[in-house]
Amino acid sequence: MVARQSRRSALIATLGAKPQLVTLAMDCLREKGEVPELIVCIHGSRRRVETESALRQLRSDIKKNFPSTKFKELELADQGQPLTDITSPDQVQAAFRSMYAEIRALKVSGLTIHLLIAGGRKTLAVFGMAAAQMLFDDQDCLWHLASHPALEESGRLHSDPGEWARLISIPLIPWGRLSPVFDALREVDDPFDAVQRLGELRLREHWDRARIFILTKLTPSEASVVELLSRDGMGQNEIANKLALSPRTVEQHLRSAYRKAAEHWELENVNQTQLVRLLAPFYISSG
Repeated sequence: MVARQSRRSALIATLGAKPQLVTLAMDCLREKGEVPELIVCIHGSRRRVETESALRQLRSDIKKNFPSTKFKELELADQGQPLTDITSPDQVQAAFRSMYAEIRALKVSGLTIHLLIAGGRKTLAVFGMAAAQMLFDDQDCLWHLASHPALEESGRLHSDPGEWARLISIPLIPWGRLSPVFDALREVDDPFDAVQRLGELRLREHWDRARIFILTKLTPSEASVVELLSRDGMGQNEIANKLALSPRTVEQHLRSAYRKAAEHWELENVNQTQLVRLLAPFYISSG
């Protein structure tokens, strides 16, 4: 018996010439107890005979077999002109922006997203994976679809007895899971702006973590040694002369700093090169 659906969701699918990928995915989701309230098919120009045929079959089948599900078509375009291919930089940017905007709009509306990237151009699969990494949370799913060889070859929209189709989950680490600071990127409308802001946010996060380490984890003596090592690039003998310490004392301070850094950054161990790299964002901006 199919479980009762407990969440609102949408299936977003990249589409080429195989409408069965979408209908089989819907069958698989229904078997899991979830029937999306919306299907969005992302595709190139309808002028392609194969694309228009696939859309026509989908409109008819969804109306018949999933009457409670709305069907939407998203034709990718650049400056109002439907894309027949995605090869130039302008076409890539236009297609990615459209795909990103659609996924983001559905996320903002509160829907859980099932993103199927089995159909259409391989470029669309890449866009889908990138958008999912930027926008998804733990409830959303990125899918590929595999099916029985005879079913795939036949092109039938639904399986016959003895045939199978299954959704294959694609592992994904959303930005928001890496750090809460990345959640702010979901408020950015343009994916290329989001990528630029990612770099800024990551630098800021690294700076904050390094600052906390220096101010709260190190003793004043250790901090002085670490500063000369990381900011000024001094060797242990130079640091000893600068601070009027013995080389042994400098070595002890550094060993303590390495151990504390490993604990702070949750690493197995930290050496001199790694410590300098971890603290570089703080000392570069402070210099």
